[in-house]
Amino acid sequence: MNYEWQPKPTILSRTDWKAASASGCSGSNSKKYIIVHHSGDDNDAIAKVFGNDEKGFMKRIQEIHMGQGWCDIGYNYGIGVNGTILDGRNDNVTGGHATGYNSSAVGVFVHGNYDIRSFKSIQEDSLVNLLSWLCYIYNISPVNILGHQDVANKSCPGNNIYRRLNTIKDKVTQRLHPDILPE
Repeated sequence: MNYEWQPKPTILSRTDWKAASASGCSGSNSKKYIIVHHSGDDNDAIAKVFGNDEKGFMKRIQEIHMGQGWCDIGYNYGIGVNGTILDGRNDNVTGGHATGYNSSAVGVFVHGNYDIRSFKSIQEDSLVNLLSWLCYIYNISPVNILGHQDVANKSCPGNNIYRRLNTIKDKVTQRLHPDILPE
């Protein structure tokens, strides 16, 4: 595929959000898909506790995952409630976000429960920027951007994101192929 160059969006590093060191992550990731998630916690409790503290939210998700015996946070990237992009698990090791796809997909999650929370345009813009860059650097077709529910019996990434996913993929395609006119 011949994609138009995409700039790397601003991404807060693991150091910025005070991530714990990964412990024993292994395996490889062939990066054929990008799977979009939400944190999906009951009643949006974590987002309510952390509010605008996107770094604290990311740290809490990592604590939960590592507390379950995982080697690190399960996702490769997070999108905060205010659209901040945060770096997660190293892209080159097996992920921990979608059974059956962890060794072939980059996992991106949006902070909060989007079955009950509104998906803001600033978050969508950040998601489009990140997905466009990931498709470009890993040569992933936008067709291979999936919601978690596309590969598992889950409601993830929540209806308020999932119903926008085709529009998001169209925006990514337009970024990668600006010479192609939308239908």
